Amino acid sequence: MNPMGRDFPGVVFLSRKRFVLPSFLAMSCALLTGCPHNDYTVELKPKGNAVERTLVFYRADGSNSNGAPNYQTFPSNELAMITRAYPVGAVKPDGGRYIATGEFAGPLPQDVGGAGAYTNFDTSLGDSGFYSERFRGDDDLVPQTAKRFQAADQLADLAIGWTRTQFGRERGYKKLHTFLDEDFRNDLKNAGLYFWVEQVSALSDTNAPAEFAIRFGQYLHERGYLRLADMPELYKSFEDDNGSAPLKMVQRFVAEKMGIPTAGPFPKSFAVLNNPIAFERSWTNYLARTDLYRAKLKAWEKKKKAEPKLEAPKPTDVFGDLFENLLEPPGASREEPDHLTVKLALKHAPNHSNGKWNDGQVVWTAELDENRPLPVLCYASWSNPDIEFQKAHFGKVLLDGDELTEYCLWQNSLDGKQAHEWESFLAELQPGEKIREKLEAFQFTAETVPATVGTNQLSVGRKLLMDALPKEANASPTDSK
Repeated sequence: MNPMGRDFPGVVFLSRKRFVLPSFLAMSCALLTGCPHNDYTVELKPKGNAVERTLVFYRADGSNSNGAPNYQTFPSNELAMITRAYPVGAVKPDGGRYIATGEFAGPLPQDVGGAGAYTNFDTSLGDSGFYSERFRGDDDLVPQTAKRFQAADQLADLAIGWTRTQFGRERGYKKLHTFLDEDFRNDLKNAGLYFWVEQVSALSDTNAPAEFAIRFGQYLHERGYLRLADMPELYKSFEDDNGSAPLKMVQRFVAEKMGIPTAGPFPKSFAVLNNPIAFERSWTNYLARTDLYRAKLKAWEKKKKAEPKLEAPKPTDVFGDLFENLLEPPGASREEPDHLTVKLALKHAPNHSNGKWNDGQVVWTAELDENRPLPVLCYASWSNPDIEFQKAHFGKVLLDGDELTEYCLWQNSLDGKQAHEWESFLAELQPGEKIREKLEAFQFTAETVPATVGTNQLSVGRKLLMDALPKEANASPTDSK
């Protein structure tokens, strides 16, 4: 047994195995069969106020000798869920795959799992569209944070309980107890948050794990858990796979918190921190007497009736489970996650998106891993100017991109009467005329006096057009002298 692993409560960053094991499993599943997963491809084609959605999905277990997916039977419950999300008869088999097609306006179907929406705002100057969709996962961060904090509190309570049995009679124990109950408890919660931030950052920043290691190491250093001078011995402990160096760090740290000189001599009770085997025995015996372990045993006895071969939990599983709840995102791990591809067809590159523009499509690819710290999110916003209309009335395209998007939002915020007045005004504009002066003079009937451009909501459209006019068209009479 290695006291440096999940059984060791003193040094948080020694959980390096959590990074190695998932990678190994993923690599194995890529090379071998026996890791079936679902594959989903969502194709989106905007059609005015609606969007055509085509979902191609199947289940596969690796590939056959020709490189094609080794199709498996798609889960019946998931197939039924997708069928309910589309119009009657829209889901059709296609060899080992299924294809579902439908048009949707506003909310999108929860076919893959999650929630999404498509919106389009149309005007005479052009249109602007928005797409956003969450695929599976849990975007409620409060319960996730509460779960981490609960694990931190329980770990702190275990540390207090064990140290009380070992050092409770020592003169300086009250100081150690206070530290564990306050600062250490808080530091454990920060550790959980640090790991969560690293996991989120790693979704988009490949340098995040390295920076996190340094950042969290700095946190531990500032609070006295780790000294740079300890690094050689700690490294040696990694290679030798024993717990002597970490235990020496814990011994020094406990002595400092109890007001005992770190040069020694130490009380006899500290002998447990000199021997990894003695420490492991003491820690395991303590965990075996906790309410948490008794509850785990009770749950096991209940499950064993249905699963006779189910192994009994070990006392150290109590600490291991809490440690994982503190550092890992919630959710049950799976050997190979489902794969998702989303394709959004657009006339040109979007104004904003977290996907990749590729030959007329915005493309997203992701693994629907239940252990993701945040759900998969796809979003895009775009605008398409009505080139013919704008040139006919302004002589050129004035509004495009974000400016056209803002204009579309503004124009669609007008009531029916205001929209009619504005569109009638635009229809009368002609290139070469004094467009700027006409825009300044325009007035909605709802305005008692002409509003200064930019002073209220009704003037937003005029200001966008005036700002986009050529400089000579925006020049005032005094500027031209």
